[in-house]
Amino acid sequence: MTHSFEIEDANKYGVSEAIVLYNLRHWIRYNKANRINIHDGRVWTYNSTRALAELFPYFTSDMIRRYLEKLEAAGVLVTGNYNKRAGDRTKWHYRDWE
Repeated sequence: MTHSFEIEDANKYGVSEAIVLYNLRHWIRYNKANRINIHDGRVWTYNSTRALAELFPYFTSDMIRRYLEKLEAAGVLVTGNYNKRAGDRTKWHYRDWE
């Protein structure tokens, strides 16, 4: 499997954060093209930190959580909760790359 990132994102936020952003960008664009995961007029993607750690075996769940929190605090990502089950804490992520 190949992982990529945008150099501009790496310069602004760090390489690790840029890798995660690249993946989120892919899925948001995919969801937009397929008209899915649209809530409040925005196209979202979601994944648990555990699932993301499986995609990125060189990151732990805690590392990914910190990267996402850093990106959210910097205003790079917006997070929401559109889970069907009340106890599901999976975060949904949005960013308009267009």
